[in-house]
Amino acid sequence: RDLSEVADLVEVTAELSSLAAATLQVACRHCEQLMQAQYGVPLVDVEDDNQPDSPPEQATFTVLGMGKFGGWELNFSSDIDLIYFYSSSHGTTTGVADATGAVKNKIELHSYFVKLGERLTRAIGQITADGFVFRVDLDLRPEGRSGEMACSLDAAEGYYESWGQNWERSAMMKARPVAGSLELGEQLLKALQPFIYRRYLDYGMVDDLKQMKKKIDSHQAQQKECENNLKLGKGGIREIEFFTQALQLVYAGKNPLVRERSTLRALCLLRDEGHVPAEDAQTLRQAYIFLRTVEHRIQVVQERQTHNLPTNDGELLNLARRCGFKDYTTFKQVLEEHRDQVTRIYRGLFYVSEDESVDEIKPVIRFLLDEESDSDLVKDVLEEHGFRQPDTAYETLVRFREGKFGSHMTRRVRRYYERVLPLIIQAIIDAPEPDMAFNNFEDFLLRARGHGTLYALLAENVGIIQLLISLFSTSTFLSRIFIQRPEILDSLVSSCHVVGAKSLEVLRDELATQMADTLDYEDRLDTLRRFRNEEFLRIALNDLRGEELQGRSLMQLSNLALVCLGSAVEMARTELITRFGLPFCQSASGSWSEAEFAVLGMGKLGGMEINYHSDLDIIFMYSGQGKTKAVTGTDADRFKQLSNQAYFAKLAQRIISVLTLATREGRVYEIDTRLRPSGNQGPLVTSLTAYENYHQSSAQLWERQALTKAKVVVGSPEITERINRINERITWEKELPAELQSEVCRLRQRMEKEIAREGASQFNIKTGRGGMVDVEFLVQYFQLLHGGSVKEVRVCNTLGALQALMAQHLLPSAEVALLSDGYKFLRRLENTLRLVHDQSFNQIDTDKASLRKLSRRLGYQGETALPEDQFMDDYKRITEQIRTVFNSHLCPEQCS
Repeated sequence: RDLSEVADLVEVTAELSSLAAATLQVACRHCEQLMQAQYGVPLVDVEDDNQPDSPPEQATFTVLGMGKFGGWELNFSSDIDLIYFYSSSHGTTTGVADATGAVKNKIELHSYFVKLGERLTRAIGQITADGFVFRVDLDLRPEGRSGEMACSLDAAEGYYESWGQNWERSAMMKARPVAGSLELGEQLLKALQPFIYRRYLDYGMVDDLKQMKKKIDSHQAQQKECENNLKLGKGGIREIEFFTQALQLVYAGKNPLVRERSTLRALCLLRDEGHVPAEDAQTLRQAYIFLRTVEHRIQVVQERQTHNLPTNDGELLNLARRCGFKDYTTFKQVLEEHRDQVTRIYRGLFYVSEDESVDEIKPVIRFLLDEESDSDLVKDVLEEHGFRQPDTAYETLVRFREGKFGSHMTRRVRRYYERVLPLIIQAIIDAPEPDMAFNNFEDFLLRARGHGTLYALLAENVGIIQLLISLFSTSTFLSRIFIQRPEILDSLVSSCHVVGAKSLEVLRDELATQMADTLDYEDRLDTLRRFRNEEFLRIALNDLRGEELQGRSLMQLSNLALVCLGSAVEMARTELITRFGLPFCQSASGSWSEAEFAVLGMGKLGGMEINYHSDLDIIFMYSGQGKTKAVTGTDADRFKQLSNQAYFAKLAQRIISVLTLATREGRVYEIDTRLRPSGNQGPLVTSLTAYENYHQSSAQLWERQALTKAKVVVGSPEITERINRINERITWEKELPAELQSEVCRLRQRMEKEIAREGASQFNIKTGRGGMVDVEFLVQYFQLLHGGSVKEVRVCNTLGALQALMAQHLLPSAEVALLSDGYKFLRRLENTLRLVHDQSFNQIDTDKASLRKLSRRLGYQGETALPEDQFMDDYKRITEQIRTVFNSHLCPEQCS
């Protein structure tokens, strides 16, 4: 009927929607019969004081069709969007009698209807030998994917009244009862009318619509594949649907005549009521019919849900002919004309300039800043926006209203302050941790100098407000550094920007200059810590404002670690010279020369992949045996000769002390030396000879694996060359054990079991299933396997090693892309967790509140689902992909 044009688009989509409803109704009745046979009849406890003996009523179940299903607009390959509701949760089923007459399987109504929803979903969506009926999508239910399968009427009304968002209002405009008790469905929709259609124009809702429109535009700009997408591309179906629903949300509250589920009929009603020009309505109607018809012609052939035009010339010609055109050129011309007209009309919706006025204030912000607003209502609003201590937040808000932060404000300064205050409050209530952001911003204003300059700067550069709030709601440690450093504030105010990336040489020179101005040992310790903290802050600010690509951020943090470590070595060496002189060793020819010292970086330090709050994994090494001698600068009266082993042990201990000692400025880094020969049982420092002998004779496979990331980070060119040559012999040239693969697999499984300890309430992004260690172990395995003969893969950096393995055709490009993207995702997640917790932290807590904060910090906006659901979907998908690749190479017996 469609292909032969016996029926038009409206009739075809209506028939498809009727088909879906009919199958659902039959399936729902069948599932209800099965449920009652298993659990009995669901009965509601009736509480009626006038009729205390009233018999219980049977609870009922309804299915709402949403989206295109609700609007009678289904495609040939549409999902059906459903939400399940039931009449009441107060009661139980009757249960069923067993052979002895005893009643069994009596359950609460909520459990009963959740099970009914699950059974109905399987009946319609499960793939069998005969295929499936329809794909079912339940993501539009209250609380999205994390919400219950079925919801009672009372719970639904409470949810939408308290938590319902504007996109849910838009979704509910198309809702209609399609199965189960249609009467119950109509009762629910009637109860939700005040939520769906508000009587007064809601400017906050208009702002939300603007943001939704911006997201659509941004998605189109970023996704090149949208160009061929009839639904998501410019001038596509989504633009027409959004245009129509947005105007319905604006006008339908006061004008019931424009309340309509069907897009085409809604356009006509909006036209008739004068909300859309007749010409525009006709243009959009014709475009919608054309685009949906083309969409049908594509889906009929491909038998799958797709909205993309074919890319093959032959397929394009066939599509054009199925749409009634003789050639593709004419078809393409008509298509583009429709899309251009749609885009023209769509762009006129809620027009705002590219640089929106900072004076545009949302109603909720006006309410919060209005001194006449009821204090209890203000506290309620603050609590609704995530403040855990609304009473304290209200007191802070009052102080912000008054603006008394230090000196009295002049009229000019007050004008700037009143201009930026709404933007500050908006950014704070949108922050993942608004209490923390509020407190830190107040401290910032109390300590900041030159408020007039500051407020003027913020008014002209509103992005800085967001940057500050991002910092103040993310890391207490970095916020304290920022607030307590007037020179950092002055730099921000005067230059309007944060200094970008610095080279290793620049960092080294800057630290040397600061250390040269400080002679006292204790002051030098504090200087080193201040330098590290301020550079930490600089890198984090660039991270928060998006100016640091992840790899660049890790490189910056690694360079900072190298510079601080080098400075600590010099401080320690200078201290030891006075008492012990310098160490010397004798060559085979009998000549004496100064013994050399080196620090071997391991793990993330060796790979130049240091993250926030990373420990430094290092091994202390020296060139050879001998003893110390007094030199210039040695106190002759205090001189004590030591063996080189004893001297370098003291040097290593002093270096560790310089870096780890807690002063008023904190610590520089924690140091981990457990990767040295024999671990904690071995000497703190090792000679080159002892180091090589150990690895040639006693080292275990995991220690050899760790050497794939070894890099000399402190040492002269001479000792660096000697260590590199030793590492080549013990890492790459030494024969590999036959059990390499199984041993790496065993060690990884042991780490996951003993360290990750994952469960339903917690994931470990480092050592858990599909975590960072999966990628690192897989890379190191391939490096050991091929590094002996292929020098190009001897790369310490994980992502660099992946690229090298791909370049040498040792790993497929598809797997490298998957592993690289997954590893970057996990490292970015690690960045965020460590900034938030101000320490090395690798766990994800799966409680809803924690996930919501984390997902918002990661930039998840919740466009189509809750942010925490979107994040967890990505996390589970990415880690599962990583684990699949890992198992295929290292633990094939784990592959299903």
